[in-house]
Amino acid sequence: MDTTFWSKTFLYVFFILKTGTIAQSANPNWLSGEMVNGINGTVYCATMWDPDGGGPAASLLVIGGNFTNAGNVACNRIAAWNGINWQPLGTGMNNTVYALTVYNGQLVAGGYFTTAGGVSARNVTIWNGSTWQPLGTEIDSTVYALTVYNGELIAGGSFSTWYDSTPNYIGYWNGTSWQTLGGGMNSSVYAFAVYNGKLIAGGDFTTAGGVPAKCVASWNGTAWQAISGGIEGGSYPTVKALTVYDNQIIAGGVFTIAGGNEANNVARWDGSNWQAMENGTNANVSAMGVYDGKLIAAGNFSSVGETSANHIACWDGTSWNTLGSGANGNISALTIYNGELIAAGYFSSAGDSPVNCIASWNAVSWNSVGYPSEGGFNSYINCATVYKGQLIAAGNFITASNVPVNYIAGWNGIDWESLGYGMNGNIYALTVYNGELIAGGSFTKAGNITANRIASWDGTNWNNLGNGMSGIVTGLAVYNDKLIAAGNFKSAGGVDVNEIAQWNGTNWESLGKGLTGFRAYHKLAVYDGKLIAAGSIGSAGGIAVKYIASWDGTSWQDLGGGMNTPGYVDSLCVYDGYLIAGGSFTSAGGVAANHVAAWNGTVWQNLGSGLNSSVYALTIYNGNLIAGGYFNNYIAYWDGASWQTLGTGTDGSVRALTVHYGKLIAAGSFTNAGGQTSAYLGRWGWTEHITGDLDHNGSIANYDLNLFTHQWLAGDCESSGFCYETDLNYDRKVDFNDFCIFASHWYDVIENL
Repeated sequence: MDTTFWSKTFLYVFFILKTGTIAQSANPNWLSGEMVNGINGTVYCATMWDPDGGGPAASLLVIGGNFTNAGNVACNRIAAWNGINWQPLGTGMNNTVYALTVYNGQLVAGGYFTTAGGVSARNVTIWNGSTWQPLGTEIDSTVYALTVYNGELIAGGSFSTWYDSTPNYIGYWNGTSWQTLGGGMNSSVYAFAVYNGKLIAGGDFTTAGGVPAKCVASWNGTAWQAISGGIEGGSYPTVKALTVYDNQIIAGGVFTIAGGNEANNVARWDGSNWQAMENGTNANVSAMGVYDGKLIAAGNFSSVGETSANHIACWDGTSWNTLGSGANGNISALTIYNGELIAAGYFSSAGDSPVNCIASWNAVSWNSVGYPSEGGFNSYINCATVYKGQLIAAGNFITASNVPVNYIAGWNGIDWESLGYGMNGNIYALTVYNGELIAGGSFTKAGNITANRIASWDGTNWNNLGNGMSGIVTGLAVYNDKLIAAGNFKSAGGVDVNEIAQWNGTNWESLGKGLTGFRAYHKLAVYDGKLIAAGSIGSAGGIAVKYIASWDGTSWQDLGGGMNTPGYVDSLCVYDGYLIAGGSFTSAGGVAANHVAAWNGTVWQNLGSGLNSSVYALTIYNGNLIAGGYFNNYIAYWDGASWQTLGTGTDGSVRALTVHYGKLIAAGSFTNAGGQTSAYLGRWGWTEHITGDLDHNGSIANYDLNLFTHQWLAGDCESSGFCYETDLNYDRKVDFNDFCIFASHWYDVIENL
């Protein structure tokens, strides 16, 4: 029996009998996104804290820094990990946390903030298990270090006063009030350790208690003392980290001499003399600890001793060794939790593991802290588009939902998936040309082939376009049936060009004399039958222009006088018959236009009072002009008279905008959209989706039926932009089984009218 014929006949009869529109009651809003795989900002400090001492509650890993999300949890600058989930500690702080310690069983945080949990608490605060409380008199500047010595809380930093006394960069809390410690130092304190009953302080000071003491000093409970000539050398010698290992003081930081001996950024004191530790490191050491019987040093270095070591290394008492392949960015905090070494800072991979700013080392391998399979992208997104119904995102990330994707990924309706093996470098631009997805960027390989800065994806494989470009590609468009690429290159496929070229399907060609610009980060669009090129352009075809020009297929022209200097154009789109330009400019064609302007084909016009900072992305959604960038709340729409924030916006810059299945897609460097955790990509649309509303316009109507039957006739998932919406059982085809699901959901909705 021909089930296709009878099913389609029934479907049409069904909807002839039940016509009309079924409206949704929900309003569009920011939708729940994917969690952050780790932390969304720099971690500066970490410690282990057991809230109930020896009680049944799990010990917590507590981190502080300058972040707003941990996993899928909003947590302002401080968060706790219980081995299963991330947790906020109240509402956190209003600025950066640099130091953590445990004092009398309670957690103490120091940094550069004025409130903790919404309560006034300047630069130091204590957590009693449920609320943050100020700790005595407010400290006037940043607290960088905290420890406990002889039962008293010690604070060090860049502060010089509190209330009516002058602590000079260091002081102690006696349980009631802050007290000075032997006259203090003459400059900042960054690190503490306790060694043989003495408090050791490190920083960039040259005196302690009036005694000459270069960058490191000891306190015996009564007076400050220098430690064997101290530490010096370099432009700004500083001790940033201290620990005790093998009954020796270990100092790390930025210096070249310890006790008169050459010592690069790390040195040990045996109780009598300072000694180098092989050749030290080639850059600063900012964190140290002891794990598995070895000294651990971390920071911004790439080599230690004679060994390459990415930001972290271990010392066994004789020589330096690596911890796997280390991390790809600065490590600024170390601690031990549940038998594993925790490293935190600002990095996106540790060993072979994609992470965000925190990772664990089990003496064998690096792992994420949390559940990476539940995370979204591991780094920022530069561009997005739709190809054969699939949302495509590209940028600086290497994983999406813990799937290795290498800078580009496609959304299949359930998960992010790779496009072949991806690229070996950043992607800045996407478009669709002759049925293929085109990517441009800084890469030199696409999949397993050589593809210099530009490549095409046919749905199965990556292909190169000739020999590609000599420099990065930042803009793509299709004009007069040719692919146009722009960027920082002087040749395309071996042809001499200036920052712009066209692909005729076989070869690259120049567009007149091309473009010249300061940073050659160009964007492209098509308006009124002309190609528009914009960016930092100073000339087009040899004609002086100001950041924007048009190409009619034969020659370049100025566009209404362009923008003011410096006024880069970072985004273009066409809206309601106008060319819209966004960027860092404040006037266009001599007309005041703050970061966004409209060209009507003759003159530039402003759009109200504009926006207060750069616009990086533009698109059209539900008939409205949408702008994303670095302005207040990072995303806004034009209502015809003024700019309005889209919900409560995002917590970081928006670099890309597109529309996918009726939802506005915003992508960039944010991790929160409208109060929802959204790792670098957010969706705006209707919260309550009814199966059958295939165009996601907030209602069900005959158009949705047309979409379903159109895809059903096509049958596969390649020819329609609505494939995954109609492929309701996700088997990569649309057939009778999908019809049964589709019809049953529509019947349920209609019966409930």
